Amino acid sequence: MLVSLNITLSLMDSINSPFKKKFPQKPQNFDKTKNLLRLTNTKFSPFFPLLFVFLFSFVLLSAGSFSLPLIDRDEPRFAQAAREMMERKNFVVPFFNGEFRLDKPPLIYWLMVLSYKLLGINEFSARLPSILSCSILAVILYCIAYRYSPSVRLIVPISFCFSLQTLLHGRLATADMAMTLFVTTAQWAFLNLLNQKSWFWFSIFWISLALGFLAKGPISWLIPLFTFILFRFVFWRKQKAIPSLHLIPGLLLCLSIISLWALPALIETKGLFWKIGIGEHVIRRGMEAFDNRPFIPFYYFISPFLSLFPSSAFFGLFIETLRKKWSMENAFFLSWFLAPIIIFSFYATELPHYIMPGFPAYFLVTGQGINEAKKTKFSLLFALLLLVVFFLFSLFLVSLYPFYGIILNHPLKNVLLSIGLVILLLCLFGGAMMLYGHNLSSRTAPFLMMATNYIALIYVLNFLAKDLRCLSLTVKIAPLFKNMPLASQNCAWGYTEPSLVFYSNRLWTWDPPLAPVLPPYFSLRLETETSLFKTLPWPLDEKNHPRSTYKNDSALGTPLPVQASQGEGRIEGLNLGRMSWVKIDFSYHY
Repeated sequence: MLVSLNITLSLMDSINSPFKKKFPQKPQNFDKTKNLLRLTNTKFSPFFPLLFVFLFSFVLLSAGSFSLPLIDRDEPRFAQAAREMMERKNFVVPFFNGEFRLDKPPLIYWLMVLSYKLLGINEFSARLPSILSCSILAVILYCIAYRYSPSVRLIVPISFCFSLQTLLHGRLATADMAMTLFVTTAQWAFLNLLNQKSWFWFSIFWISLALGFLAKGPISWLIPLFTFILFRFVFWRKQKAIPSLHLIPGLLLCLSIISLWALPALIETKGLFWKIGIGEHVIRRGMEAFDNRPFIPFYYFISPFLSLFPSSAFFGLFIETLRKKWSMENAFFLSWFLAPIIIFSFYATELPHYIMPGFPAYFLVTGQGINEAKKTKFSLLFALLLLVVFFLFSLFLVSLYPFYGIILNHPLKNVLLSIGLVILLLCLFGGAMMLYGHNLSSRTAPFLMMATNYIALIYVLNFLAKDLRCLSLTVKIAPLFKNMPLASQNCAWGYTEPSLVFYSNRLWTWDPPLAPVLPPYFSLRLETETSLFKTLPWPLDEKNHPRSTYKNDSALGTPLPVQASQGEGRIEGLNLGRMSWVKIDFSYHY
């Protein structure tokens, strides 16, 4: 891995890149790593760094995505809606569980259908569009960083891929990463239009807005709009800040692309797509908290410190860079970063990934600061403090393994260990970033640390995914779905998770009135549901130590075998979507 990094960096330093005609050369004071391998120029060498960044992101995000079960509730809904779209051959209106699914526009479903046709229907193929979107986004960050911080252009996409929110949402089968990709391309085009008139960037800007809308609706328009408002009227109030957007032809192009789907969808649903997709899932969620979530003041000014970790440790450097290198471009990056935070601060439903479209701007600014020879004490102490806090927390989680693993044999023992190791590796990556920025003359050691963390993180993520699959309640009962007839009546009381629909590929009825059910049928009834935190007894609380409770128990993750045409029983397992431990009674008669 170190050799690959050295080869890639040598190529980027020595080749005649096609970007060099447009972007300024790297600073003269840039010190090359002394032992980098030297390779001669080839006609294909300019594309090697881009390929490396893409593969770096793709491999990291693919780790565990094959075995990690779909996480309730969003992932199974998206994945099953794409399957039903393919089975119905209706590519205009999505369905889930036999009913309209009008929450989101169809672009992500189209991409999933294409993935299903190529790789079959499974967890990885459902997640492939998000993984590809994130990998392409990493390449775009490399290209933007080449202009503004050429000496650390590789660090910007790498730190983006290593952030906690990217590791999570970069692989989930949802529309968020595709929308973030198109918002980023729109912002990139907008930034280029500030400096030059170009029909190419004009087309990229408006087409990106159209595809962003088809991915997740009007939020893909609001973020660039608020970015421009903050940029033009707050941070850079100069006449030059008005780009050549050509509003009328641009809007016509954007709306024409959207209308190719929107008009047939509105006609087929008789306007329900607008009423539910916009009225319920955009406006109502802004006024009323979804699923009765508590409203936390200043939530989006706190959550980035977790979402961006370990790069959130360099928030002091982010502020310092803006102060020292204030320019039109950095004013735009700051506006881009703040736009989603301001928008969703007035939104009743609060989720950490809502502000993810602004994160690329954070890494672009931080990348500039990492290359600074002199850092202030504030930025260094802030980074060190945050990394130490998370490092101690990771050691605490790892230290719990002997208690939960050996003494209690708790089913979550390996999950806690893997989570602790993930946080530990992210802390070490943050430390490598600090070392990278501190020692500008020799960067072999930081890259060696990053390469080691990269390989270790891939292994840990694979183990974590396998452990979660063994504990997943829906995956445990999935073998019983294999003989389920198409005409089976499937009812669930209490445990009404969409993953049941995906893993059975049958229609389900949620919480129906109690009445005798005639065969063929499959029924589930929630017995108990306990928060994961309540299932983990503290080591010092000896009264609640259920020693050996989980030995030889179904909770350890043994899936149910395919049994006869009828049966009943009880099983327990993990509901990762609700972070709870669930026990259910089931019965079936085919």
